[in-house]
Amino acid sequence: MSENTGKPQTEELSGALKEIPKWLRLDTAATIYPGARKRNWNATYRMAIVLKEEIDPFLLQQAVDDIAPRIPSYFVQLRSGLFWYYFEHTENTSIVEQEDYYPCRPSKLFELGKPLLRVLYYKRRIALEVFHSVGDGGATFLVLKTLAARYLELKGYTIEKTDEILNINEPPRQEELEDAFKKHYVKMKGLKRKEENAYQYKKKIIPNYLNVIHGMIPVSDLKACAKDLNITITDYLVAAFLYAHYLNAPKPCKKPIIISVPVSMRPYFGSSTLRNFSLYTNFGIYPDKKENFTFEDIISEIAGKLKEGTTKEVLQKGISINVKDATNPFVRLVPSILKRYAFRFIFYYMGEAKFTSPLTNLGIIKVPETMKKHMDRFEVILGASPSVHLTCTAFSDGEMMSITFSSDYIETDVQRDFFRFLSGRGARVRVECNREESWSKA
Repeated sequence: MSENTGKPQTEELSGALKEIPKWLRLDTAATIYPGARKRNWNATYRMAIVLKEEIDPFLLQQAVDDIAPRIPSYFVQLRSGLFWYYFEHTENTSIVEQEDYYPCRPSKLFELGKPLLRVLYYKRRIALEVFHSVGDGGATFLVLKTLAARYLELKGYTIEKTDEILNINEPPRQEELEDAFKKHYVKMKGLKRKEENAYQYKKKIIPNYLNVIHGMIPVSDLKACAKDLNITITDYLVAAFLYAHYLNAPKPCKKPIIISVPVSMRPYFGSSTLRNFSLYTNFGIYPDKKENFTFEDIISEIAGKLKEGTTKEVLQKGISINVKDATNPFVRLVPSILKRYAFRFIFYYMGEAKFTSPLTNLGIIKVPETMKKHMDRFEVILGASPSVHLTCTAFSDGEMMSITFSSDYIETDVQRDFFRFLSGRGARVRVECNREESWSKA
């Protein structure tokens, strides 16, 4: 990509967009988020890269300008029609700001001329903050890596072309803008949502702040822990998160403690969409089944269930029920102003009420070798919502696993017990926190 100019090539490529659409429908998963918003919250998350040199804001803005034509689905504004929200393309790329506020602050959804994307810099960090309707974490990570690669090129470094970053010399492709839910929809009968409400972790909220705790652990340590129990690293982390919640839940706890794990469906269905294409699988424990749960008890309850819940057949059912609900004739004919309240009810009472916390494992994040030597690490922060106040993300570079908790609570008891448990099982844990006093007192 060392010769990238940010201008699409003129030759025709198979699947290339001939022109950027001025308007774009929200994808199936995206439709819920505008209606779920509240006055001081909307579904905004962060992905960031920390480089080894201080960020030059002028070169960063140039990098944004250069990649914008390649990712038109990220340069959109939210608009409200009579029956549906939709996206309108914007040419405004002036979105680079110095970070001066807490992470994942609400996006300005209807700000005239501004896309639903922020590019922030602070010292050596470049952060993207995105409204979830635009795209999921898998898509945004690819955008972040592409931005960082272009920035490093402008700094004078040569970055090789690989599948880990988008080639900005190529035009956008049609499949990158598609609603993959609808593309892979198969009509099925008898599909229903059957989940009971989960235990909700409640503590004292910190107003206008997000408590972020990063833990770094060698992957080899987690592999050894998981291997001893014949389970995957993801199973191990989910079990540890469940155990930490269980230790801090009221006794007796009559509702199930449930962890929600999002699954990218791109590898299952061969999709390259840069929009939302993830589903959630929920599983956990029922604390009232026995007097005292051990970690091993939790393992026996959940082992293998994540694998069972991520077969293509199960995911296909998830696609079908989501598209079926979104295309329900009654829902389609309800005006947007009323639909907002219906979607808010669905989001909180049929969605977030069904799990205690989410744990997103993004797997191994790969970058070109020529890029790796100029960076320190990635960071991912989900933020908190009005009903689910503690979230967790995990990913690795193949050597170190990064685990990040974000919460708008003062207390850090669950996070503390999670890392203490891993440390007690032999994992070497290094912790960083943006609110040092809360961690030390916990």
